[in-house]
Amino acid sequence: MKQKQTLFNYVYQNLKEQILSGRLQHGEKLPSMSRLCEFYHVGIRTVKDVLLRLKEEGYIQTEERKAAVVIYRQAGTDAAVRFVLERKTSILAVHQTIAVLVPPILSFCAQHYSKKDLDSMFRRHMNTKKQSPEEKGRICVNCIYEMMDHSENLLLRDLFASLEIYARMPFFQNYEHFVELVLKYNEFHSIEWVLEAFAANEPAEIVSRFRLLFQSVVPAVGQFMEELSEQCVNIPEDPVYGYRWAADCGRDHYYMQITRDLIDKIGTGRYKEGTFLPPEAQLASQYGVCVATMRNALSMLNELGFGQTMNAKGTRVILQNDDSAAQCLRNKAFQRDTLVYLSGLQLMAIAIKPAAVMAFDRMKEEGTQYIQDRLGDPEFILLDGLVRCVVRNLELDPLKMILKETGNLLHWGYYFSFFNEGMSGTDLLTLKSLKAYEKLKHGSAEEFGEHMSLCFCHILDFVRDHMVKFGLSKAARLISPKESLEEG
Repeated sequence: MKQKQTLFNYVYQNLKEQILSGRLQHGEKLPSMSRLCEFYHVGIRTVKDVLLRLKEEGYIQTEERKAAVVIYRQAGTDAAVRFVLERKTSILAVHQTIAVLVPPILSFCAQHYSKKDLDSMFRRHMNTKKQSPEEKGRICVNCIYEMMDHSENLLLRDLFASLEIYARMPFFQNYEHFVELVLKYNEFHSIEWVLEAFAANEPAEIVSRFRLLFQSVVPAVGQFMEELSEQCVNIPEDPVYGYRWAADCGRDHYYMQITRDLIDKIGTGRYKEGTFLPPEAQLASQYGVCVATMRNALSMLNELGFGQTMNAKGTRVILQNDDSAAQCLRNKAFQRDTLVYLSGLQLMAIAIKPAAVMAFDRMKEEGTQYIQDRLGDPEFILLDGLVRCVVRNLELDPLKMILKETGNLLHWGYYFSFFNEGMSGTDLLTLKSLKAYEKLKHGSAEEFGEHMSLCFCHILDFVRDHMVKFGLSKAARLISPKESLEEG
């Protein structure tokens, strides 16, 4: 369990970092307050408070009935160079992660468009021939954000924003020599050529062209930072400044984390149906919260159909049935929580494939033995064990961080709670997980990655279809990325 940031701090830190990194530049307008509310999923009061703080600190200027404007100017060259060199290894790793992860995400996002809509978007973004390289890059980034928004996945935009901000592209683009290095390593024809892949709507071609685009930047960033290091020998790297992303940052109250954790333990059988949970005071001590917070968590557990609090007895564990599932979906907080959960499954289905391919050679022997030693344990979740092996053997720390954070959203107990037999009733997922394990032992890296992805596609399809049946119509938009995975 980890302490939550307030919604205010989440929005404030995100906007401030965009300004400091150059993502939002001097003279640029911020989105409208209503657009900020929509993007950050917060109320107008929070947005107004954030803008007031940014104004007081000299980052933006606001006027009545006008969009806020960035007035902060970037720090001097020396400070900007120090900022980058202190994060040299992590910045390069983030660029490598973008090249690995963003192309299949975009290929998936294209599934949400008709050919007509893709053609329309392509034409809107294609007028780049007279633009500078910096402006072409900005147009391409805006196209990426537009596609991620259109997918209705609640995590993709926030994830890409965190990667883009940390990558510090505005800093590098200020140097003519860096642009020369990109051209030196360039294997893609032009930004226009990259965007043309959307017009054809060929998933494999979208992955291929965007990967070429992002991969051309990686060696240029690496060489440029090495040259800067030689000029500035007194600036060591500081591991404290490594890349961070919080998948659940600012999204809900802390007691909701506790409720999810309790559901996880109920679904996996730690707390059996019909038994009583430990007393409130004991649970509060266990989670490090006050009794009032614990009562809120138990109240939500009751509302969601996983508990029944009885006077003088405590909270008895029950399993959610169809009626209670439909009832709890009237709760807006749970609706959103469910959509975040489904978004996490969708993201994991995309991200686990390239991650598994990258980790395959390193994990083949160690991972096979790790799984073999645990297969007889009735509490061992095979797919969870495979994911842990992938994460443990990844060399790209940002990708490792993304998988860990996404995994933290995917409480296994919630999925198992759909089955009366609990973990023992999930035969189809077990079979799919065993196929992935067989590919780890006897198949190729691509086959292993494909089957890992299909396991999460199965969970997504299963839970989403149940949520739609119970009345959460928005869940229908969170489709399985099978097609783009098979192509990409």
